[in-house]
Amino acid sequence: MPSASRHDLETNEGETGEVRVNRLSAPELTVIKKPLQSPDMAEPRAVGPVRIGIGAIARHQPAFVQLYYAIEARRTSAIPLVVQFISPTPATGASTVASGYARVAADDCASPVLYVDCTGTPLPRGSVANSAPTLSDVLRRGLPLSEALLSVPDAKNLQWARMGPGARPLLAIGGDRLQSLLDMLRPHHPVIVLDSPPTESPEAAALSRYCDGSVLVVAAGRTRQSEIEAAKTLIERLGGQTVGVVLNREPAVLPGWLDRRR
Repeated sequence: MPSASRHDLETNEGETGEVRVNRLSAPELTVIKKPLQSPDMAEPRAVGPVRIGIGAIARHQPAFVQLYYAIEARRTSAIPLVVQFISPTPATGASTVASGYARVAADDCASPVLYVDCTGTPLPRGSVANSAPTLSDVLRRGLPLSEALLSVPDAKNLQWARMGPGARPLLAIGGDRLQSLLDMLRPHHPVIVLDSPPTESPEAAALSRYCDGSVLVVAAGRTRQSEIEAAKTLIERLGGQTVGVVLNREPAVLPGWLDRRR
């Protein structure tokens, strides 16, 4: 199957002419702060009408727990949720925030949460993930989607996959196939986390229209207000919805299972 162009991804709405998403409600600002103590020793804090401190959720950094429940509180239905994490500029720690959110979701959900790397960032040589097909690969070959999913070693309920090959994997799939892919994944994953490149890649901003909501991750002291407003405007112009802004004061330290840094 030939690769789709950028125009396909930005404009294709599927055969019905509608993009099937479950919109989240109004935006909210969340701040990811540097912890005063290690995440394992941090005392659970109540951050709203949530279940903080119950079970495995209590072991996570409170800011990620707050982010997870802030998004959960904005659900407009019980159908599985597709959340995009995107930034106005590179190096804001978007992948760090996305992976932290995914880990909290995995501990709160009965079925596996799926983290999808859409960034196209190369993996180190020898990484197990290099030998696994991408979601775009298995969709094109008609293989089971499960062949593209990898288990996260230290999280029993979290899986991850790469969206497609190459430096710009979103261009390899196109809007119609992307919608079909998400429709096939939703019944098996209550939460699907899409870790996207910055909005300077038009196809990343266009991805927002196929999501239930997009979370903008900005770097404290570096990201300008004008860059935030431009990213939000672009997402909305392409049919997406910004449901929150994360002001990230953390260093971009990723878990080992991602094998990379952004």
